[in-house]
Amino acid sequence: MIQDKTFKDANGASQTVKVGYIGFVPPQIMTWDKKHLDGQVQVQDIVESANETIPEMKEKGADIIVALAHTGIEKTASPKGSENMIFDLATKTKGIDAIVSGHQHGTFPSAEYSGVDKFDVSKGTINGIPVVMSKNWGSYPESLI
Repeated sequence: MIQDKTFKDANGASQTVKVGYIGFVPPQIMTWDKKHLDGQVQVQDIVESANETIPEMKEKGADIIVALAHTGIEKTASPKGSENMIFDLATKTKGIDAIVSGHQHGTFPSAEYSGVDKFDVSKGTINGIPVVMSKNWGSYPESLI
């Protein structure tokens, strides 16, 4: 989905930006929700899906892309098809400008990730991309600010 969003710039002038939203779930969804999804959808690795879809969104005019991902954060790369692929989305794809993560019921940024390569807890980034994970059901909204 691509939506026009209007913002005020530093000088107070209105600027319109085309924001592309893309969602990801891990392939394991076919186990968790098999009775609802079997025969209805096909799944693939999150990074493969991102690398196919992001260029299409850019071609359709997206200025920025926000990934909404029901997947968690590991501290290093994960094998293809893994559940927790935020690190991989941030390091193995091009074109994602921000990531909203969930799945592990943890928070990011947090001290747990301090000193980990490619993580900047003070900026809330992984590989330079802003990332948030807001605990259980968004119960830690401070991570979104």
